[in-house]
Amino acid sequence: MTVISLAHTNIVRSQSSVSRMALGAKIKTKKFLAIFLIFSIITCGFLYVMQSNSGTAQGYKINSLKKQLSELEKTNEQYQITISNMKSINFLETKAEGLNMVQVQTKGIDYLAFPTTTVVAAK
Repeated sequence: MTVISLAHTNIVRSQSSVSRMALGAKIKTKKFLAIFLIFSIITCGFLYVMQSNSGTAQGYKINSLKKQLSELEKTNEQYQITISNMKSINFLETKAEGLNMVQVQTKGIDYLAFPTTTVVAAK
C-alpha cells in the first residue's frame, strides 16, 4: 500500500531536490562547455602559431633560393660573354699566333681527281 501525502512541505521538498539536481547538471554542463571552449581556443591558437611559423620559414627559404638563382644567372651571363669572346676571330688569331701556327695558303693548292667508276652490282 502506497501512501501519498499532499502536504505542502512534501511538495516543496521534492521540487527543491529535483531543482538541485537539475542545477548541478547545468553547472557541470557549463563547466564542461567552458573547459571545452578554453581548450579549443588554445588549440586553435597553437595551430595558428605553428602555421605562421611554417609559412615564415618557407618564405625565408624562397628568398634564399631567389638570391641563389639570381647569382647563378649572373654567373651564367658572365660565362656566355666569355664563350662569345673566345669564339671571336681576333681571339682565335691571337691564340693561333701564340701557338706558332701558320695561316693556310690558298694559292697553289692541287686537288686530286679520282676517276669515276660505275658499279654494276653490289653484294
